[in-house]
Amino acid sequence: MKSKVLVRKVTQYDLAETEAFVRDAVGLLCAPGRPFGAGQKVLIKPNLLRGAKPERCVTTHPTVVEAVCRVLKDSGAGRIDIGDSPAFGSLSYVASQAGYAPLIKKYGVRFVAFSNPVPLETADGVPHLKIAGNIFDYDRVVNLPKFKSHRQMTLTLAIKNLFGCVVGKRKPVLHCLVDNDKVKFGGMLVDIARRVDPCLTVVDGIQAMQGNGPMHGDPYPLGLLSAGRDLTALDRVLADIARVPLARVYALEAARQKNFGNYALEAIELAGADDIQSLAVEDFRLADFPIDISFNPLRLIKSMVKQVYEVGIKERLAR
Repeated sequence: MKSKVLVRKVTQYDLAETEAFVRDAVGLLCAPGRPFGAGQKVLIKPNLLRGAKPERCVTTHPTVVEAVCRVLKDSGAGRIDIGDSPAFGSLSYVASQAGYAPLIKKYGVRFVAFSNPVPLETADGVPHLKIAGNIFDYDRVVNLPKFKSHRQMTLTLAIKNLFGCVVGKRKPVLHCLVDNDKVKFGGMLVDIARRVDPCLTVVDGIQAMQGNGPMHGDPYPLGLLSAGRDLTALDRVLADIARVPLARVYALEAARQKNFGNYALEAIELAGADDIQSLAVEDFRLADFPIDISFNPLRLIKSMVKQVYEVGIKERLAR
């Protein structure tokens, strides 16, 4: 069976237009009837890497998150939580910096930090791999990645976004346990995505990030919203739109090797556009200086010290 991917040109963060896209995605991609049943608990997983204003393109734009909240409320969801495990800073601070604070009053959402790590066994045997156990308290997970370049993994899209389900500083430690093999690391990301199994993914590519992402890149007006249930099919379409060599999109290459989802274009049904070429761009810039997947010990220590500074000093001064 072909995997459906919905792609639409959307050039501005207009709430009505974004909400219409989300509603169309739910209608096209989710099961008939009410995909979010009355009283269900739904987790929204955006990209909340670190505290940054929306125009920096580090995080999923609040308009996209709000559009999903509106659709969930109308669909009868009983509880809507926004969860992630930022690389730097507390979830509440990072979400507020990203512009999510008004969603608390408007839709009754809660910010829920990922916690209670539980083991995840993989065929590749990555040691010490655990993901947040509280993810499994929810009936549905909605994945909301930001379209960004990535110095280590080339792009961060649908599959890569779910690495945020690893709690806290376990993430850089896992970087060091894959023998500096980017495809092996991608395989771990695929295993996480398979276990989390989001019911819907909507990728924020209205303003993407190019260059030295995922934190220090530049905004790029890609002008796209895209959605799918098959994470591999979605990532394949987006990689082709950005004209990135597929072998360098390491999570996607791992998905191909692991037969996770539909990788071949012949097995993907594109909706919302005539073809990929009509959406493709010529000038999306990748990282100037790609780096290894592994963190050396000094960089790992620096990351931990930075987290202590962000939470213990910077956030207190900002209050």
